[in-house]
Amino acid sequence: MIGSGIGGAAAAALLAAKEFDVLLLERNRSAGGKTGSYEREGFTCDMGVHYAGRGDRGPLGEVARRVSADLHFIKKDPFLRMMKGERSRDLSLRLTSFPSLAKLGSLIGVRAKNLPGVYRFFRTLKSVKTEQDVVPYDGRTMKEFLFTCTEDEELHRLIDTFCGLLLAVPYGEASAGEFLWGFATWARDASCSYPRGGFGRVASSYIEACERFGGRVRHGEAARGIRVEEGRAVGVETEEDFYPAEVVVSNAGIRRTIDLAGRDSFETDYVDRAMKLKDSAGVVTIKYAVDCGLVDLPITIHYDPGSDFSKSLADMSRGVVPDDPPLYIPCPTLADPELAPEGQHLLMVGTVVPASFEAKDLAEKVLDRVEEKMKVIVPGLYDHIVWKHRANLDYIGAMGGRGAGEAIGLAQRFDQVGKLKPAARMPVEGLYLVGCDAGGRGIGTEQAADSALKVVDEILARTRSEA
Repeated sequence: MIGSGIGGAAAAALLAAKEFDVLLLERNRSAGGKTGSYEREGFTCDMGVHYAGRGDRGPLGEVARRVSADLHFIKKDPFLRMMKGERSRDLSLRLTSFPSLAKLGSLIGVRAKNLPGVYRFFRTLKSVKTEQDVVPYDGRTMKEFLFTCTEDEELHRLIDTFCGLLLAVPYGEASAGEFLWGFATWARDASCSYPRGGFGRVASSYIEACERFGGRVRHGEAARGIRVEEGRAVGVETEEDFYPAEVVVSNAGIRRTIDLAGRDSFETDYVDRAMKLKDSAGVVTIKYAVDCGLVDLPITIHYDPGSDFSKSLADMSRGVVPDDPPLYIPCPTLADPELAPEGQHLLMVGTVVPASFEAKDLAEKVLDRVEEKMKVIVPGLYDHIVWKHRANLDYIGAMGGRGAGEAIGLAQRFDQVGKLKPAARMPVEGLYLVGCDAGGRGIGTEQAADSALKVVDEILARTRSEA
């Protein structure tokens, strides 16, 4: 197993539980990659800016149940404050209940004449029960689909903002199927929650389970190559050793995995397509440790009246800093006070930017703008800071190891999801992908865990057929 992001850690634990002899190689000194956590002055802070949309009812919880991981999710209700400029509404976990929809509609200012179309949109959301229900929408953009329901500008702005903050893709590119699945299951399960001990606890709990089942983990040992002989993966090379294996599972992303195995191990068409796949946009974050409570709900989402996420992202690609980037602001200590010294809190904020390292200088200016907005959104914030940590694209890139600052992995675009997404089983015998580049559905970390569940089922089926 290469990489201990949530997909890799989950697959390692699941395979170890099925009595595979598992060796997990992680180049960093700690587990989790972009979903890890770190300690600072008594605070346990996430590397990224996370919350679990489905908690124990989604794939993160399903992995934990299958391997008996010591992972627990904490729910708060109401959990979300939607802010449009200075106006706000507090929403319950049941996002598609009539009271929540009424609050959301009044906040965003849906026009009365457009209410039937808005109702059609939410009726579609509520009709999603299985993955097969969203397959017909995979090849359509969310923007195209939304226009079949309503032309209401305010709902379009809201959904564009949600696409940016949940999928890190503008709604003119995002797969309608992916968005509908992510949002519908989030709303249906009413289980949005936070893992006790910090988000890094997810991967670490899976790794503990892997080791309990006899798996081995080597931190600080990076894969330098995947050895391929006669069309089959036979092991992984590091600077320290060569580890033979009948199955190699990579959480390093499709392009990096191809390079590790050698491009000449694959058909040219496969390599060419993989290199043309597009990653999600990037994210920049600020983590604030504060000496008192400044917000009272676990998540705040803020966007400005008249804001246009798609236009802002396009402008940033041309070097223009937006005045009104949408902000995702979780306060994990409202769920788990033990993440901070008594009476103190963690307040995090993230916004979406182009993923290229060439955008680093622009991203710093975006962070400056985020700080200006936070002074308004959270009054008194800058009078109570214990410390703050600004994380630019190079920080995200260092955690992910993919050579860019993408927030998630492959973008959940209309032209590279579902059947068009890379298969977990690569065209080299015994070589598999896991994580957000292959197979799974869902929002961020849940997509990675879903991928692990599916690839492990495929490996088990393949192993049984060979036996």
